[in-house]
Amino acid sequence: MKCTFEHNKGLKDVLAILNHIDVQILSLIIEILLKEKFSDSIGFLQKYQNQKVYEQSIFKVENIQSFDKWWKLDTVQENIKKFTNVLISMKNHDFNQNDYSTKNYLQTKQLLIQEIIENKKIIQFLKFLVHLTAIDDLFIQSGSNSLHLLVEMKINLKNQFFEGIKIRNTSLIGANFFRCNLNRSGFENVDINGINLNEAQLFNCKWKKIRLNQLIKLDGHSGYVYSVCFSPDGTTLASGSEDKSIRLWDVKTGQQKAILKGNKNAVISLCFSPDGTTLVSGSADNSHHLWDVKTKKKKLKLQGPYKTIYSVCFSPDGTKLVSCGDVKDSIFSILDLDIDEIDDKDFFIFLWDVSTGKFKFLKNFAHNLALSVCFSPDSTTLASGSADNSICLWYLKTEKLKIKLKDHSDKILSLCFSPDGTTLASGSADKSICLWDLKTGQLKRKLKDHSDKVLSVCFSPDSTTLASGSADKSICLWDLKTGQLKRKLKDHNDKVLSVCFSPDGTTLASGSSDKSICFWETNLEQYKTQGHSNTVCSVCFSPDGNTLASCSDDKSIRLWEAQTGRQKSKLDGHNDTVCSVCFSFDGMTLASGGADKSIRLWDVKTGQQKAKLNGHTNLIYSVCITPDVRINLFVYGKLRQDNKNQYQITIKFFSNHFIFLLMVLHQHLVVQISLFVYGMLKQDNKKQNWMVIQIQSIQYASIDDKDFFIFLWDVSTGKFKFLKNFAHNLALSVCFSPDSTTLASGSADNSICLWYLKTEKLKIKLKDHSDKILSLCFSPDGTTLASGSADKSICLWDLKTGQLKRKLKDHSDKVLSVCFSPDSTTLASGSADKSICLWDLKTGQLKRKLKDHNDKVLSVCFSPDGTTLASGSSDKSICFWETNLEQYKTQGHSNTVCSVCFSPDGNTLASCSDDKSIRLWEAQTGRQKSKLDGHNDTVCSVCFSFDGMTLASGGADKSIRLWDVKTGQQKAKLNGHTNLIYSVCITPDGNTLASSSADKSIRLWEIKTGQQKLILDNHQIFFQSLYFSPDGTTLASGGADKSIRLWDVKTGQQKAKLDGHTNLIYSVCISPDCTTLASGSADKSICLWDVKAGQQKAKLIGHKDDVLSVCFSPDGTTLASGSADKSIRLWDVKTGQLKAKLKGHFNYVESVCFSPDGMTLASGSADNSIRLWEIKTAKEIEISENHYQNILLQFKTPLVQNNPLAHSVTTYPTILLISEQLSFQAKEALVFNGEFVNYKGYDFLSILKQKECCILQDQLQLKYKCN
Repeated sequence: MKCTFEHNKGLKDVLAILNHIDVQILSLIIEILLKEKFSDSIGFLQKYQNQKVYEQSIFKVENIQSFDKWWKLDTVQENIKKFTNVLISMKNHDFNQNDYSTKNYLQTKQLLIQEIIENKKIIQFLKFLVHLTAIDDLFIQSGSNSLHLLVEMKINLKNQFFEGIKIRNTSLIGANFFRCNLNRSGFENVDINGINLNEAQLFNCKWKKIRLNQLIKLDGHSGYVYSVCFSPDGTTLASGSEDKSIRLWDVKTGQQKAILKGNKNAVISLCFSPDGTTLVSGSADNSHHLWDVKTKKKKLKLQGPYKTIYSVCFSPDGTKLVSCGDVKDSIFSILDLDIDEIDDKDFFIFLWDVSTGKFKFLKNFAHNLALSVCFSPDSTTLASGSADNSICLWYLKTEKLKIKLKDHSDKILSLCFSPDGTTLASGSADKSICLWDLKTGQLKRKLKDHSDKVLSVCFSPDSTTLASGSADKSICLWDLKTGQLKRKLKDHNDKVLSVCFSPDGTTLASGSSDKSICFWETNLEQYKTQGHSNTVCSVCFSPDGNTLASCSDDKSIRLWEAQTGRQKSKLDGHNDTVCSVCFSFDGMTLASGGADKSIRLWDVKTGQQKAKLNGHTNLIYSVCITPDVRINLFVYGKLRQDNKNQYQITIKFFSNHFIFLLMVLHQHLVVQISLFVYGMLKQDNKKQNWMVIQIQSIQYASIDDKDFFIFLWDVSTGKFKFLKNFAHNLALSVCFSPDSTTLASGSADNSICLWYLKTEKLKIKLKDHSDKILSLCFSPDGTTLASGSADKSICLWDLKTGQLKRKLKDHSDKVLSVCFSPDSTTLASGSADKSICLWDLKTGQLKRKLKDHNDKVLSVCFSPDGTTLASGSSDKSICFWETNLEQYKTQGHSNTVCSVCFSPDGNTLASCSDDKSIRLWEAQTGRQKSKLDGHNDTVCSVCFSFDGMTLASGGADKSIRLWDVKTGQQKAKLNGHTNLIYSVCITPDGNTLASSSADKSIRLWEIKTGQQKLILDNHQIFFQSLYFSPDGTTLASGGADKSIRLWDVKTGQQKAKLDGHTNLIYSVCISPDCTTLASGSADKSICLWDVKAGQQKAKLIGHKDDVLSVCFSPDGTTLASGSADKSIRLWDVKTGQLKAKLKGHFNYVESVCFSPDGMTLASGSADNSIRLWEIKTAKEIEISENHYQNILLQFKTPLVQNNPLAHSVTTYPTILLISEQLSFQAKEALVFNGEFVNYKGYDFLSILKQKECCILQDQLQLKYKCN
């Protein structure tokens, strides 16, 4: 792009202005824009140039006092002016017009990132632009580009509030949105491959035209999907399954078009005729079926000579069909063959005439155990792959062998000719793919990446890409020009049995043993992330926890920013696998040991190699630094036998400390070296910072060749002391105690030895494992030793007594690594079973299982603060995990909301619940102001005093409590009732409180003294509800005897009894003018009564279940009712007509209450939520994320436990993944309603489900269906 430089220069000039602006203003602006609901951000900011406008608005923002005192109005105004100019420039800039994630802007973007990556003010501004998209549509593209840059720069975006943002026309590949709030977000034409949505909230999102490799997942088959095949026109996909059925799918919609039934056993192979009118199936029931694709009817059944048909294929001209399989014995008499001449392992190849249904036995084509057949594009050649590891190419015309291809070391499972006819691909049980040149018959290239059998191969229509499906559950896409792996697709949960490209090459279909079919997009550009390209052997946190070091089979060491996963540096120097890394105590030095037989010391700050330690003749397994030293190296291997001075090691040492050297030796000398720092180096050392260690000769005659010996060295003299008692058969793992007094060694003889370093004697030998010890770790408090073994168990040993404290079992394969948390409360274990277990050391229980690796977990390491665990795996990735087991808690009740009540000024809403708590909420924002704890059982009712200073509550604990609303402290506790209290109510003058109870009494209390005034208890029934008349003279009660009673408050005498309901009364309420009483009943009706006459005025019918609560509006014109039918209804009091029906709750509506201004209605429900409703519009008021908390609170148990995909032991998602092949993650993401549609029009909600997210609407429907 010609103007790239100019655009970049212009953008840098605009951003440079930010260096002169206090960025605290950004959050202030967003807050005001949201609060005042301005959508024109520039217009709003320009108004701020008026002092009065500014003063009127700026001080409306809460916590303005928290800003620095020097930040005065004129300073702020000047900042706003500058910032307004930045936004005006940005609005008209190319950055706000075009997609910066495209190739055209690659150079611009790279230069820009170099300039801004360390500029915190610009980073804050980019975040501001992202948030601005939720408010001002004019900045959607600049906000989208900003988010793209933040992702590219690996800025920490975890746990961010992104509600309502609008992102379009960009790429967010590899973004980490762990536990982000993305509610109401709108994404359009966004590439989300490889993003981490683990634990994110996705409520009411609108994501359209989304680009994601996996397009859709088709579920329908009840058995393995053995074969998938596209029709020639690309509109239909056929799938054959173990469930004996063939299914035809509409490629555009993903809907099932037809099920073809007729096979009596598994359908193993499918193929469309070239014209797309016929589908042939090969089955384990020894038959071929030809199906009419249009009518979905069977055209012809070809009863073959097979027991099982493994492969079928149409010739390109459509006239012939070839198949192979194992034959029945009867075929030999049919073909007039001498059975003695036939190898019993022969799998015959038969050629069928499609028009007649007759077959021709190609005797010359007999190929030992032929498992796969395929026609060349020109129909002249037939290829067959065999269990004898060979491929045969046959001339069809002459029926003679053309050539035999051999290179595989195991059977050939799949064959495919390239559409251009130049190449044959073969997939084998030896885990490799061979590409053969058909012109020369030579092997062109061998492709290796799969870790299990290659079961299917398929060329793209343009012959540039090969897809391979494997028993390792993955699909590989290969670039045929370079032979490089382009992409790895990993969303199946079992073997991938079949892969097939669509005719246009844009889509790949795959069938799997997990019974599903997946569609994948194939034309997306491959995004290569920074990461290891081979097994990650070891990971280690720096002492400050900010950096993670990793090393790999790819010969490199990498340093990562622990919070974001951004690669800080790559340390190259080793020329073979790097097996182990370890930081020095001060974090300035990194030690590494590798298969190139060298130890290297690296400067962490510069990334430069400080030293190389040579001497070994074999690979170095481990390096480690003890807590109390500067350098500690563990080195496994042998001394170089060709060393001129065989018994001398020279080490350059970067510390002015004395060295004490401990060595563990094999017969051929060095197995392990540890360096300890105890004091100063001798000042007379001629070569400062160098040490020469002289090894005396050793007599080997009396040494067992399996013993690993330990030697103690005096570095000042270069002499060692042979510690014969330290001999430990085949020691594989060693570890020092935190106080450096004890050495633990684990051995291949299944034992652990603890050695006194001071006395050089064996302390104790620990035995319980039944296989070799692979890993050891002391707890930081020095009380416990953990050992991981090849017997799949972990032992915890009490170091004081030497006794086995506990044995931990859950892994299904070898335990390769163990590590204690810094507080010694948790143990992490990594295993060859691909999982990590976190164990509670107090109880011995499994706390958590982490299962996102696809291969052995070789190394685990806690961060110094214990909040994060890093793991390295043979799958070439590093995962970061959150170890804080406290789950994210939202503010809100965790059980049924029994009652809600507005304060007289309308600013506070009180609620009480079955969860035993009372909560006070800010009515405008939904923010929880305080939580009042004191009741030890359900709190059934709350009521404010007339002045709003006191709150009364009654509960199932038989007590009434009075609370100071301002301080949240309990003022008094009123005892007297002998059963649960249903209702409390305070007179308008604030002097008297009434309470009704299941003890069948109503009591009146003097609030000031807390003394009981009257007891109304000469009744045989309990009263569910109470309500004082606005003038305070009358108390209404509704009870289980289906009647309403009116009481004289002064005398306590019954004034009237109102009958008319046919079931118990749940709620009563008197109108503000004292003329009308409303009652709600279990008979599903509401009655309106004339209070003066005691007569029923009207009966309101509409609810389909019990009416649990009624409330008059302050003007008396509207009545609200809440019901067990989950609805709220608004009634016109004058006419008795229904005005509106409010829906939103998922369970009983227990309580309704109008705000004092009559504009808002609050409702509390058995779905654990409180909702606010706007009376004018009859719609729910959404208060930011608190609205969504109401949905979350429907679940009394952790959401993951409601997830049908969850395992028996709860698993948890990664917070960060570092891998060259990124994976789309959405484990435990919370999805509620919304749209999720990819660019081809597929709803990819099924993919989110597959990723183990929680679809809340599905779970709520299931929950209440069960109820």
